[in-house]
Amino acid sequence: MKPAAIRELLRKGLHKNETTAFWAEGYKQANLAMIPSAYAANFKKFAHGNEGSLPVLYVSEVGETTAGYLSQHSKVTTDVPAYQVISKGKRKIVDDLKEYDWSDMVTFYIGCSFSFNKIMLENNLLTPSAKCVSMYRTNIECYPCGPFKCKTIVSMRAIHKDKLSQIHQITSPLKDVHGAPIHYGNPSAIGISSLKDCFAGKTTDFDADEIPVFWACGLTAFEAISTAGLELAFTHGPGSVFLTDVLQENIKEAKDPKELCEVIEYSPDLYSALSKYAVDKLEALHKIVQCDPGKRGIDHLIVEGDFIKATLALSHANKVAIVTGAPVHQTHDQPDETDGLPGVISLAAALQYLGKTVDVLADSYRFRETQKIISKCVETGLLKSAVTVIQAQDLNMVYQKNVPQYDVIVAANSIQDSSSEIKQLTKDIQDATKFPNVIAITLVDKSEKKPADNINKSDEKHAGLTIQTANLNLAFFSMSWSLYTLMSCPIHERYVRKAVGFPMDVPGMMKKWLPSIEKVAKTRSIVQECYTYTAGNTSNVLNNLLDEMEQIANKQ
Repeated sequence: MKPAAIRELLRKGLHKNETTAFWAEGYKQANLAMIPSAYAANFKKFAHGNEGSLPVLYVSEVGETTAGYLSQHSKVTTDVPAYQVISKGKRKIVDDLKEYDWSDMVTFYIGCSFSFNKIMLENNLLTPSAKCVSMYRTNIECYPCGPFKCKTIVSMRAIHKDKLSQIHQITSPLKDVHGAPIHYGNPSAIGISSLKDCFAGKTTDFDADEIPVFWACGLTAFEAISTAGLELAFTHGPGSVFLTDVLQENIKEAKDPKELCEVIEYSPDLYSALSKYAVDKLEALHKIVQCDPGKRGIDHLIVEGDFIKATLALSHANKVAIVTGAPVHQTHDQPDETDGLPGVISLAAALQYLGKTVDVLADSYRFRETQKIISKCVETGLLKSAVTVIQAQDLNMVYQKNVPQYDVIVAANSIQDSSSEIKQLTKDIQDATKFPNVIAITLVDKSEKKPADNINKSDEKHAGLTIQTANLNLAFFSMSWSLYTLMSCPIHERYVRKAVGFPMDVPGMMKKWLPSIEKVAKTRSIVQECYTYTAGNTSNVLNNLLDEMEQIANKQ
C-alpha cells in the first residue's frame, strides 16, 4: 500500500498504536518533533549538532500542518499511529493531536532508520531477530544548544558478525536517515547495563553469532524536549512515525577505497569502523615498524593484525598509560638513555591532541629524569600540556581498589633486562587484561620467544596485543601517524564521536603534534641534557623512515 493510502486510513482512526517499521517499504519515514516557534531556532541548531540522531528532512512554517515536499494531502496532527504529548517532562500517548491549538507550532521532520528496511531486506541483512528494533538510553552526551541538552537515544538490531562491514557500507551513505551505526558490540561501553531494559520497542532475541548494532535514534528529540521542560510539545510515538511520499534512494555500489567500509573487532566485543583506504595506509605504516635497521632479526616474530587493532584501541581510549623502555645501562651511577623515550613523547603528544588523558610510568631508576624531560618538552611546545609521571613501584597506578585505572596500557619491552619494578609492572599489565575493556599493547624490541609467549593470550576473552619492532621509537612514531590516519578518515572520525558534534579539522590542527625529523631532534636534545644519551648508528635511517611515515599518512 502506498504511503498516501495508509495516511488516509490513519486519519480515519484506523491502525492506531501500531509500528510503521515495515509499512510502505521503499519510502522514507520521518520522526517528528513539534515545538512552539520560540524554541525552533535553538532546536534547529541542536539537530544540526546531532546529525546522527536528528537528520532534518523538512522544517514546517509556523502553524503549518502539511509536510512540504515530503508528501501531498497529509496532516501532521492525524496521520501517525501514535503521538506523545510532552508537558514539563511528563508524557502521555494519544491517537491524534486534533484538540490542540496549532497556530504557534513548528514541526521538524527527521529521517528514520525504518526508511532503509527494504534495502536491508534486499541484501539479506534482516534475519527474524534483526527485524525487531529495541531502543535504549545511553551515556553519549548530545551537542547542546539553548535548553536542549540530553543523552543520545539509540535503536538496536541484532546483526550477524560476518555482516558488520556490509551493514556499515550500505547505511553509511544514507545520512538523511541516520546513516551508519555509531556502536557495535559491548552495550556497557555506551552506558547500557542490560539489553533487556529497553527504553522503547521490544526486547530482541539474539541468534548464534549475532551482536547488538546501535544506530543514533530520532527518539533523541523526545529526550531533548522532555529534559528542556517545555510547557507543551509533541513527538511521534515510539516506532510509530510519519510516512512520506519520497522514495528512499537506491545505494550505488562503492568502488573508491575511501568509501569502502570495514568493521574490525580490535578487542573482544569492542569494534571500530574505518575505510579500506585507511586500512591500506595503516598496513603500510606497519611495514615501516617491521623495518630492522639494526639487523636484529624479527621477521619470524611478527603478529599480523595487532598493529591496526592497537591503533584502533588507542583511538577509542579515554585514559592511556605508557610505560617507557628500560635504561640501556642500569648499573651506571648516572642514569643514561631510557630506550624509546622520544617515541613515548611523540605518542603522548598525539594522544593529548585527541583529548586523551596520558600518564607515563617509570621505575625509580629513571623517575626524576623522565619528569625533567617531560617538563622541558611542555616548556618547548613539544607537548600540549603536562603529562603525569608515575613511579612504577606504586602499584596503585594500575589498580585502585582492584579497578584498572586505564583503558589502554602501552608497554615497551626492551632487549635490556628490566628492573624488578618493571618486571612486577609487566605482570600487573598482563593481569589488567583480565578486566573487560582494558587493552594492553606491548611493543617488543626483541625476544627469543614468540610474542604470544610474552603476552598473556591464554584468555581469549581478554587478550593483549603485540607489536614486534626492532626499534621502540619507530613503533611509537608509527602509532602517532596511524592515529592521524584514522582521524583523517571520515568513516572512523564519525564513529569515534558517535555522530555527535562536528568533524574535526585533523589535517589543519593535529600535524603540529606529530613526530617529524625536527621535533624528534629537539626531543633528543632535551634527553641529552638529562641522560648520557647516544642516538646510535640508526638515527639517519630513522629520519628517513619518519619522512616515509608522513608521506604515507598524507597521501591523497
